[in-house]
Amino acid sequence: MECNEERSSQNDQPNKLGGSKKQKKKNEYDYHRKKRRGMDGSNSKKSGQRFTEEEDRLILQLVLNNGPKFQKIHRHFPGKTLAMVKNRYYKHLRFRWELLGQNYKHLSVPQEQLETLCEQQKKVSNILNAEKDDLITQITSRTTLLSNARMLVEYIVEQLL
Repeated sequence: MECNEERSSQNDQPNKLGGSKKQKKKNEYDYHRKKRRGMDGSNSKKSGQRFTEEEDRLILQLVLNNGPKFQKIHRHFPGKTLAMVKNRYYKHLRFRWELLGQNYKHLSVPQEQLETLCEQQKKVSNILNAEKDDLITQITSRTTLLSNARMLVEYIVEQLL
């Protein structure tokens, strides 16, 4: 304990320039953090840039043509990060295909229907998971040769689905 006390008291001692070593390190850390984020504290990683309606349409068109391959898609948007483009699609555009025009209106889902579809999907998913668990239990109950049969059967069933 005495060693730690000595060390901390030395670090807290003012140096020739008038500040403690700890304070100097903190100031240096703050300087580099601000430099990374911008001197005003805002994130310099292209934040605050809003997507235009044209960019929204382009995202939808690229997803429609290529699938959700955002590694490729985000390259069409200089000044935007991969995460920005991906989040824009999944949070705002995924069910707004009408932005592409009349021909894609059938792909859009009204909010009320979307909520109903989500509830139905959860129910079906729960039923399928229960049936999958029953199947795994049936297979493992018949398998007495392997000690880790359940894990193996779960793996095989996951690969089949």
